[in-house]
Amino acid sequence: MKIIGVLNLKKMSGPTSHDMVARVRRLLPGKTKVGHAGTLDPMAEGVLPVCVGAATKIFPYLLDCPKTYRATMVFGRVTDTQDITGETISEHETGDIPLDEAQHLLGTFLGPGIQVPPMFSALKVGGTRLHELARAGKEVEREGRKVEIYDIRALEAEGSRLTFEVSCSRGTYIRTLCHDVGALQGSGGCMEALTRTKLGPFRLEDGIFLEEAERLAGEGRLREALMTLGDALAHLPAVTVKSGAEGRFRNGIPLAGRDFTAQGLLREGGKVRVFAPGGDVIAVGRVLPGGGGINADRVFVQ
Repeated sequence: MKIIGVLNLKKMSGPTSHDMVARVRRLLPGKTKVGHAGTLDPMAEGVLPVCVGAATKIFPYLLDCPKTYRATMVFGRVTDTQDITGETISEHETGDIPLDEAQHLLGTFLGPGIQVPPMFSALKVGGTRLHELARAGKEVEREGRKVEIYDIRALEAEGSRLTFEVSCSRGTYIRTLCHDVGALQGSGGCMEALTRTKLGPFRLEDGIFLEEAERLAGEGRLREALMTLGDALAHLPAVTVKSGAEGRFRNGIPLAGRDFTAQGLLREGGKVRVFAPGGDVIAVGRVLPGGGGINADRVFVQ
């Protein structure tokens, strides 16, 4: 029987996201597809959803989910990587940064904005990843990208260190945010620690460490740790196909309003979870103009 679902891993600082996927792959039957949603830098910790089997098809719907992080930054130090792992470019004494001043600085970044990606990142320019160019001593112009900060709160300020929580859109670099906050304050800044506490429906308190996944796999119980497709897509509204329409929908025929029941209001052009009458998710659909029908965006073969 195929293994399908999403493992909510709690990544520790050190390994890459790719390293984590490689270790999960060793726990599964050969040729099982495995991949992660939402890369974490090696120094970062926290939520790392690892999709297994047919669940790898839900990557696009997870990557667009809002993300929440807890970060610690240091004022007065600027590095080439925008975190403490990099080479120091400049360093200044700052004294204490009061919590209310820190909140004022953070609040400046609330809402939509433009962020310039760091040179030490996996983005490609001219077919070459930026971090490869950076390690070769080259710096190239990067185009700013639209990002959005949904919420940002200062949690603790001690000396030149600030710990804050931020909820943000896809594509937001927290170390760049730390760099920009430090630049606004005047002394510079870089990220010291980062934990992702939430990605869509995946929460840190519900996750498990890799060692626990390995133990469960050794006992033949890894499926117990996997989140179902329906739960992994819980950020999308749900509809249930009526029994006579499931086959037609799987074969590419859109659902008319009479073919399904919806839980709540549907937004034109929005994505929905499509459940079979038996309770399993069979697809992600897109609501057609007028909201009266649903077309298949991606069908899952389980």
